[in-house]
Amino acid sequence: MSAGLLQSAVLFALAWPFLAASLWVIRAARPSAIRLLPWSAAPALAVALLVPDLTLPLPETLLGSGLALDATGRVFLATTALLWLIAGALMVGRRPGDVGERRSALPALLAMGSGFALALADDGLMWFAAGTLAGYAVYALILQAATRAARAAGRRLVILLVLSDLLLFELFLILAHAAGGTSFADLRGAVAALDNPTFVLALMTLGFGVKAGVLGVHPWLLPAFGSTTPAVRVALIAFAAAAGLLGWLRLLPLGEIAWTAMGVALHWLAFATAAYALIAGFSRTGQQALAGSVLMALTAQWLWALAAALQRPESGAAIAALLPMVGLQSGLALAALVLLDDADRTRHRALRMAMAWLAIALVLLAPLPIFAARMGAGPLAVIDLSWPSIAVALLLGRLVAGMARHEATASRSRHPRSRMFLGAYLLVPALVGAATSLLGYPPTGLWSPIQADSPPWSLSSAVAVAALVGALGIGWLASLGSEHRPPRDSSAWSPSPLRRIHERLRALRGKLRRIARIRLPGWRDAILDALATAASSTSVGALARQAEAKLMRWESAMAILLLAGLAVVWSAFGG
Repeated sequence: MSAGLLQSAVLFALAWPFLAASLWVIRAARPSAIRLLPWSAAPALAVALLVPDLTLPLPETLLGSGLALDATGRVFLATTALLWLIAGALMVGRRPGDVGERRSALPALLAMGSGFALALADDGLMWFAAGTLAGYAVYALILQAATRAARAAGRRLVILLVLSDLLLFELFLILAHAAGGTSFADLRGAVAALDNPTFVLALMTLGFGVKAGVLGVHPWLLPAFGSTTPAVRVALIAFAAAAGLLGWLRLLPLGEIAWTAMGVALHWLAFATAAYALIAGFSRTGQQALAGSVLMALTAQWLWALAAALQRPESGAAIAALLPMVGLQSGLALAALVLLDDADRTRHRALRMAMAWLAIALVLLAPLPIFAARMGAGPLAVIDLSWPSIAVALLLGRLVAGMARHEATASRSRHPRSRMFLGAYLLVPALVGAATSLLGYPPTGLWSPIQADSPPWSLSSAVAVAALVGALGIGWLASLGSEHRPPRDSSAWSPSPLRRIHERLRALRGKLRRIARIRLPGWRDAILDALATAASSTSVGALARQAEAKLMRWESAMAILLLAGLAVVWSAFGG
């Protein structure tokens, strides 16, 4: 096949979603745009599987931008195409309840096309334009739910997107000025030549972290997952992978730089993100928001791997080669879990749970090759790297316990079992990703990977697997135990020490309220009111809910951005 024909195929796969979206301008052609939605990702999937690596310059576009299909972009293009195939199939239902999803056709096509542009962009300007369009199209998708929670999540997302785009635009300007060009090769060279990378890495982390859901710039993620349809949740997984993880991989020259201090900072940020995802996942009751917590924990896992590559450049190239397949495997398996959780639960329940356990196993197996790449750093480094994976396992245990416990809900799809079929389709490429990554194949092609050195599996690997399985079991048992607590009027039940403390605090609160009703001088009355308020919020659950509510506000995100900026200025100029 000629090079011109291959380049035309790449251009067609990128332009087809935008061409289908242009039909929305014509009212009579809107049904055709809706029918084209589930098939608009098929050309991109074919390109990812069949077209070899190539570069396509576009001198007339965005100051000489270009497209490229390389090993990393191929995996992300296949991931986003598969997820959008499923999301598009869920958005074209013909029942009355699916009218809202049909209205999502236009923003879905725009988000789909911009996701493909993120995977194919070979230039910082094109990547920035595609990421901006993808973010605002996802914002429109979230608002299609038309609920109060969805509108709140959309407001938080659009505010954070403005901040993210400002930070990323500043980042690309700084790197382009230093490199003298805007191609990713030039930008990575500029990053590698930095003497003080603190400011650039802070811009990178906060800018990409908004899309991926890093702690501090995450307030949109959990509400969006908890208030949208399964199709939009699948699209959100694709957005987080392409606009978050891929951005770090495109700009960071992993294996060429050794930023120990920056790696430690990312380690702590990843730890805080995983801890918050764990707390939020176990304090919430909805299965939809729980899936968002799993995605946030996966973001912490990706960030932790990047930190490990920055600390030890000898393993950085291997981690950079493995992370795209880790994203594919974990993203597709999580999307399958989202579909299975919403599937028909009255028929084939055993098959549904078996598929769910397979998807969970694929998520847990995803980071093991990265553990193997870090074996040279010693077992302590492997244990250190496994912490975010343990958080993911705990959340997955709670998720599968909820899937086994809850009753069926009415499915709005055209066929009652379509959710199971679509989930099964996603599990097949996730299995391919597991086979290639576990056997030591780098993601140079999904059809003919090149043999690499086999991962050095050892006792540390077995310990890591045992820890993940144990965490999964603990999360499952903890969720089941919370639903089967003994009744309070049972003679065999005795309150725990924390419960007894809580009861005493409640009694103290009542006494303080009665005392506060007595008319006293103003300052004494204010003191008693303050004591009563403090006593009413001394329970652990109330404090946790208050802290979570404050973290979920976008004002907190802006404060964190401001503090991070001050810290960067201090380290760059004052320290």
